[in-house]
Amino acid sequence: MLKLNCKKRLPQDVQKTLVALAFVLAPPPPGLDMSGIEESLVANSSRLIFEFPKLFRWGLIWGIRFFEWFPVLFGYGLLKFSSLSLQCRREYANQWASNRIILLREFFITLKAMVFVVYFSDKRIWNYIGYDPEPHLRERIQLREKILQK
Repeated sequence: MLKLNCKKRLPQDVQKTLVALAFVLAPPPPGLDMSGIEESLVANSSRLIFEFPKLFRWGLIWGIRFFEWFPVLFGYGLLKFSSLSLQCRREYANQWASNRIILLREFFITLKAMVFVVYFSDKRIWNYIGYDPEPHLRERIQLREKILQK
């Protein structure tokens, strides 16, 4: 996994929400040791989010906080998203994905894409799904050199 030093960290409640959402969207594969994936998700999410422009970054962080606290509006009581059972988390995520309010639906699509980018950047997942970027990179480098020689 490519790790760049990101001295800034996301707030604890946002970290907790992203980890909970990652386990809903991409459950750990059977037979794969995923110890330490939470730290990897948090570090890479922080690195990704802090690359965004300031206004977008703070809008995303507040959107994640609303996502964490909105289960009360969907009939789950006074529980936060990260405190719901796994089944309730799945139902809640599906409600956001199919919501009639386009702003909520589009925000969830953005959040889901970000979680997938961070989750699938882990080398353990690469090995599990059989992804090896080296041959592809070599091929692209050779193609680029061939084009530049013309």
